[in-house]
Amino acid sequence: MIASLCGYGRWCWRLAATGFCFALFALGALSLGLLLAPLIYLLPWPLVRRRQLARRSIQRWVRFYLWVMRKLGLLTISFAGEQALQQPGVLVVANHPTLLDALLLMAVMPNATFIVKAAMARNPFTRWIVALAGYIPNDEVGVELVEKAAAALRAGETLMIFPEGTRTPGDLLSLKRGAANIALAAGCPLLPVVISCQPLTLRKGEPWYRIPTQRPHFRVQVLPLMALEPLIDRSLPPGLQARALTAALTSALSHQLQTQLQSPQQAQLQARS
Repeated sequence: MIASLCGYGRWCWRLAATGFCFALFALGALSLGLLLAPLIYLLPWPLVRRRQLARRSIQRWVRFYLWVMRKLGLLTISFAGEQALQQPGVLVVANHPTLLDALLLMAVMPNATFIVKAAMARNPFTRWIVALAGYIPNDEVGVELVEKAAAALRAGETLMIFPEGTRTPGDLLSLKRGAANIALAAGCPLLPVVISCQPLTLRKGEPWYRIPTQRPHFRVQVLPLMALEPLIDRSLPPGLQARALTAALTSALSHQLQTQLQSPQQAQLQARS
């Protein structure tokens, strides 16, 4: 009986803390979009410098936000190989199981171009900071999106995309060809990242208050760089090259994700550390 009451008390605390963090995130987004963005816009600096400041500001806010969530006992996080995410001219591709995935990557990618939801670029509260950071909305026409993303990569930027296009929990990944088309257009290597969450939370369509009974552990694993040439046949039409590249990427992500999900004991040990 006492153990049950203690467990219920912990659940109630995590529910209240989760609500607080959602409110805190909204406040941070408003502050970045309505207060900081106009100040950065008015600075008499070159566009590149203002863009770097906007991205650094976003990263610092995200890191603070994740720190608050960890201190409140809402989650634990482990990274492996995140130094590789600093490479220029690399297309970072990751699976997308939860609402927090983009934040996890923004926390360790201070000067990357992200392909973001079009709603963020249209929202009056976030559109300024998204534009200043040089993020690319995903509502661009296919060819225009590919060319804009490829141009950023050719300029030496690191680009990040979720090739599934939406949150898809589990190990059965269904990747679209957008990432492959961008990599082929830019002639750049792919850097796959696997994100797992045990137990799963903040899935697509899941309300914020439906929290798991245990504190979730997020694990971010950067895999080896994937060069294009060993994976595609340049004599084939571009569509077939993109299909082959997508299949290779799906295989690499799925294999590592299954490995992570099949080792719950290791994840639990990491969560308690």
